[in-house]
Amino acid sequence: MNNLLSHSILFFSALLIFSSCSSSEIGESKDVNQETIYQAYHVTHTEGNELVELTAQFRFAGDNGTTLVLSKPGSISFDDRIISVDSSEFEGAFYKTSYAVNKFYGKHHLIFKDINGKKFDNEFNFDPFKLVDVPATAYKNQPLQIRFETTALGENDYIEVQSINTDSSFSAVHLAGNTNHFISIPAKELQRQKSSSVSLVISLLKRVALKQPTKEGGEILIEQTLKPINIQLADVMIAEILNARD
Repeated sequence: MNNLLSHSILFFSALLIFSSCSSSEIGESKDVNQETIYQAYHVTHTEGNELVELTAQFRFAGDNGTTLVLSKPGSISFDDRIISVDSSEFEGAFYKTSYAVNKFYGKHHLIFKDINGKKFDNEFNFDPFKLVDVPATAYKNQPLQIRFETTALGENDYIEVQSINTDSSFSAVHLAGNTNHFISIPAKELQRQKSSSVSLVISLLKRVALKQPTKEGGEILIEQTLKPINIQLADVMIAEILNARD
């Protein structure tokens, strides 16, 4: 198994395990040491949706700890707008809001204020992510390369492509260390496909370190998913015939 695929499988396996172990219990921030509050921010957008969702969650003693309602005068604001608390049986306490995606690109500020009035100001950028010149046809005798445009990836960022609606599923990952501006899918994965086409979903995941964390830490996770694309598949013989005609 290649390293990129292994990286993807291990990450998502760990994500599922951590998600299943995360507490949905709810406490109040006034009852804990303020430096033990973990800040977790999640920004999500799917191409075609008009809105970007932002979720803030605060936990006691780590990313799997008890979820916290921010006791007054504690608060969380996004670009100077206070976010109200909500809760669910499975997620515990959280703070969620949404914004029009066409006005969301650029720099933003999240300001967490604890019960002692101490402020933790953290910023992030939301940047465009798109595919460029997607090939209509892929040939099974060579890797499929899909070009993309976005800002430079950080060391913990990556782009993932996953096949959908196929009995021969696969995934591939583009890491920050790869300086090419395209995602490469090995020819062997295309050769396993029984259909005449393959459908793919491509996502960008960025992890932004907090500039002003508590001692417990935290992170900002930005996830952007593009609309599925469908690419026709041709075997070696068909590809050679088409090339000869050209």
